[in-house]
Amino acid sequence: MTLPSSPSLVLDLDAFDRNVTSMARTIVHEGGKRWRPHVKAIRAPDLVHQLIAAGANGVTCSTVGEAQVMVDAGIRDVLVASQVVHSSDLDRLAQLNRDASVMCAVDAPAHVLMLAAAAKRHGVRLPVLVEVEVGLERAGTEPGQEAVALARGVHAQPSLKFMGFVAWEGHVTRLPDPAARPEAIRSAVRLLTCSADLAREQGLPVQIVSCGGTATFLTTSFLSGVTEIQAGGGVFGDLRTRETLGVPMACALWLHATVLARPTPQRIVCDAGWKTLPHYPVAPRASGLSEVLHMAPAAEHLTLTLADGASQPAIGERIVFEPGYADAITFLHRTMHATREGGAPSTVQIPAAR
Repeated sequence: MTLPSSPSLVLDLDAFDRNVTSMARTIVHEGGKRWRPHVKAIRAPDLVHQLIAAGANGVTCSTVGEAQVMVDAGIRDVLVASQVVHSSDLDRLAQLNRDASVMCAVDAPAHVLMLAAAAKRHGVRLPVLVEVEVGLERAGTEPGQEAVALARGVHAQPSLKFMGFVAWEGHVTRLPDPAARPEAIRSAVRLLTCSADLAREQGLPVQIVSCGGTATFLTTSFLSGVTEIQAGGGVFGDLRTRETLGVPMACALWLHATVLARPTPQRIVCDAGWKTLPHYPVAPRASGLSEVLHMAPAAEHLTLTLADGASQPAIGERIVFEPGYADAITFLHRTMHATREGGAPSTVQIPAAR
């Protein structure tokens, strides 16, 4: 395959399709949940539409800018799974709800007042989820009566529509023993679902109970009380998904770089610096090389030190890397070069969130 530039982000569509099918089968067909994949890693609307065709009902975003990209691409059911507080973002969120349903999360009465004011300014009714703290120790109100009280405050605002509850149980990925994670997931999600049950008992209309990322969907897809799962980025099958989290996906995303120099048999310099190939939170892996002792990234260059010298790859030839974490690489690129066995390469655009 001849690429128009280097370094280039390359998507194996055959592997991507298998991963999408596998995730949809688990979440939708076996687990019976709605699928609202998080698109902070996927980003490209053309790929998101493939997930919707496979069974997803909507998408999850991190920011209003990401939501804008999705709505502009014709996606009408969106969750911004974080708090929106900047005045321009509040106005944009309200405006998006003229043509789509774009929910956001709250965890304090101040958020409720901000959203209600923005909704009134623009003559819309904003859909809202209450975020519950289940152990991650990031955003989220305390589970139980505190979460229900906040939900009641949302429901009391005429310009807001209370939709339910949301949480992210991502702290379980920090557990060193993978065997301990399923029970930790169940315990965390129980705080979310019990809050939803308590709200229903007190007469609140809970439609959505949302959680479950790539790290946890193999468990959360089968938990009672959960209505939708947000797993998304795992469709790329990066190293973190496969090896750190133990989720059986195929590697679908690659970074192709070019050898710029070989000052010694053990030292290779290529054009995959940290501007195009991140090393945090999981380092990439060079494919097809002998043992790599060290990788030293700079802005535009990556220096690899090999255990043993070899004549290949030579200057001008290609090195292919498996990304460590898809969330950390796709936003660095504006295009992916999509390939399929037996087919001609195509280009997938990755719009910048605006």
